[in-house]
Amino acid sequence: MASQAHLNKWEKRWHPLLQEWVILAATTSQRPWSGEVIKAKEENLPEFDPGCYLCPGVVRASGEKNPEYRGPYAFTNDFASFSMDAPDVHRDEGFEKTEPVHGTCRVICFTHQHNLTMAELERHEIEAIVKVWQKEYSTLGQHPKIQNVLIFENKGKVIGVSNPHPHGQIYATNFIPRICQRQLDSFIQYHKEHKSGLLTDIVKYELEKQKRIICENKHFVAFIPFFARFVYETYIVPKRHIASISEMTEEETLSYAEIHHRIIVKFDNLYGMSFPNITMLQNAPTDGSSESKFFHFHTEFYPPMRAPDKLKYLAGFESGGGNIINPVCPEEAAEMMRNASEVHYKKAGK
Repeated sequence: MASQAHLNKWEKRWHPLLQEWVILAATTSQRPWSGEVIKAKEENLPEFDPGCYLCPGVVRASGEKNPEYRGPYAFTNDFASFSMDAPDVHRDEGFEKTEPVHGTCRVICFTHQHNLTMAELERHEIEAIVKVWQKEYSTLGQHPKIQNVLIFENKGKVIGVSNPHPHGQIYATNFIPRICQRQLDSFIQYHKEHKSGLLTDIVKYELEKQKRIICENKHFVAFIPFFARFVYETYIVPKRHIASISEMTEEETLSYAEIHHRIIVKFDNLYGMSFPNITMLQNAPTDGSSESKFFHFHTEFYPPMRAPDKLKYLAGFESGGGNIINPVCPEEAAEMMRNASEVHYKKAGK
């Protein structure tokens, strides 16, 4: 994948949001490969699956029955990782230290149609999903115990998704997750030093350079950052500083839905497959701190694919050493994303 100009590229690139180094080693994409090969296989799924606990009208394992919903539908996860009813356990004995953890986990079905992905939906359907995200963030964030609301989607079997019905999740917790806190600290520190916003300045820089830009519209820009850790790691960032998804105007909401849709369609079109991906909507904490205003809302995509048939694994050096190695120059990956069609391959020619 790497061009001749980048075949001898080894360098560290600074990740200003996480305050850590990312390793760029463009030669590794050219090494001989005899490891696991991923075979993309289109599944012929029905529009409705009576055995799927996310489909309309189906009784879930909890005994609750889903309504005959259309469009997006949100409910509390029956097998949640967090609970507001968790016991208040405190212990500090030797090396055994515990603190109480409270929270709630929500599931958002993106559509009633079991056989579609978010990338295959129409634009107005994406807009409806974004508005549910906004409502959930605002509602959950108002709870006095909730300090952070993390919205995300895991897509694809290789990510570990157990149900193909198009859906995402929300974890609302009484603590700020480590990466969210690291990003907030970076935003605060940068503002103290420069009297401006970190992502605001990164967006200005990327728009000036253009080489890592994928696409943009009036209110948002999508790009592969200079410090990308994964081959097609992509950011969507608002051009003005807003701390959370709930601060977007109606026009910005529609603009965000538009560019989000463009990116996920491009992902699928890269290799003509339903592209595995982790999508994170990074919002300001909801702990009431005055410093949360320095957070800059943005969306991060972490696709694990490094080639049409290969996954990017975090193996020995990365898991044990902590620095992720990107085998492809972000500038080249951005060019591939720019060139990917914005008409989904399943709809092309129709």
